[in-house]
Amino acid sequence: MHRIPRGLPIVVGAALLSALWGSAAQAAQVVVLDETWVHAPDIADSHYRVDPRPGTPDNWVSPVDYSQGKAYLYLEVHSKPTAQPTRFQVCFEANPTYGCTEQSPIYTEVGVYEWESDFAGFWSPPGEFVDWSLGVNKIACILKDTMNNKPSADNVGPEMAALYMPTEVRLVVTIVEPGGIYEPPTPTGEGTSSSGGDESSGGVSTTGSGESTGTGPEEPTTSTSMDPTSTTGSTGSEGGASTSGSSSSSSSTTTASSDDAGTDDTAAGCACRSSSGHAPTGLLWTGLLLGLFRRSRVSARGTC
Repeated sequence: MHRIPRGLPIVVGAALLSALWGSAAQAAQVVVLDETWVHAPDIADSHYRVDPRPGTPDNWVSPVDYSQGKAYLYLEVHSKPTAQPTRFQVCFEANPTYGCTEQSPIYTEVGVYEWESDFAGFWSPPGEFVDWSLGVNKIACILKDTMNNKPSADNVGPEMAALYMPTEVRLVVTIVEPGGIYEPPTPTGEGTSSSGGDESSGGVSTTGSGESTGTGPEEPTTSTSMDPTSTTGSTGSEGGASTSGSSSSSSSTTTASSDDAGTDDTAAGCACRSSSGHAPTGLLWTGLLLGLFRRSRVSARGTC
């Protein structure tokens, strides 16, 4: 009869427990958008609209309440026609209205720019509130100037629009539940995307879901509550302009602010987890681990 090594059940149990907690951490975030496109001057009102990615929850309140968490935004600027100061903003077109994140740091050149935005600080039209339990219909990716205007050709004319566009960008939007740990996406050219597919740095849209025309809710076109050129002013009002970042060289990354860092999310887009949380399942595995340990001790006594 073969003896079971005394430490084997402990090692196996620890591995199972680690895998369990890793899966729980992955469920803490959902990548709702990962898109690469050329933002052209003829995109109406500078709004590039995209369907939420497959796997995006239909309900952002239950079983996981993302509406009490944060949105993390990751922007790669692959090309830019001039050094004209530029910003990006994301608005979730939902029901019965829409909510807009803070704006990106101001940038003047190609590079990577990151920022985050609390759901509680999203901008919506005065007196209107998003019902996050109904999910999101479209995600609007909006290129802006530093005065909160949208410099598409239909708004400012082709000559002015040419200072900002065409510009090729990749934008990733990740929503993270309260207390969850954000895992940034894999940069373009360094493997697979956060959705597990191949990266693409060119073309119009990597998914074909984006729209360059159409109508929809609008965020304000002007800002009266901040200095548009400031990098230390207030945030969150009048369209959610973020003022905590600054432009970066192409060899560096600009981050507006970040409270969290690092866990793996190879199953991004999956929000499958128990509404009762992680602890009960963890206790089950802990009990299993203790049972394996006790069994190994009994087995050892019987074969000595």
